[in-house]
Amino acid sequence: MGKYFGIFKNGKLVAITGQRMQTNLFIEVSAVVTHPQYTRQGLAKQLIAHTTKEILKENKTPILHTNKGNLAISLYAKLGYELTRDMNWWSYRKIS
Repeated sequence: MGKYFGIFKNGKLVAITGQRMQTNLFIEVSAVVTHPQYTRQGLAKQLIAHTTKEILKENKTPILHTNKGNLAISLYAKLGYELTRDMNWWSYRKIS
């Protein structure tokens, strides 16, 4: 785990992002979350930009992953992220 950053309004944490998976070359931007009452105010944009700059200061490449159809994909693209591959996600479930 790496650093996490948040935005507080009236003493309440309303948006957060941080760093998770790390290698010698990459650090993942993760945990991008905004409280529903505070969306569409540019908070996630500010936090992702800040987190990205912090990763670049370490001479590493910022990466992130998301699901298809995530409404934030256009925001990620505006901030310089680009789609590099389409991944399939598998989850375990117990078979009766």
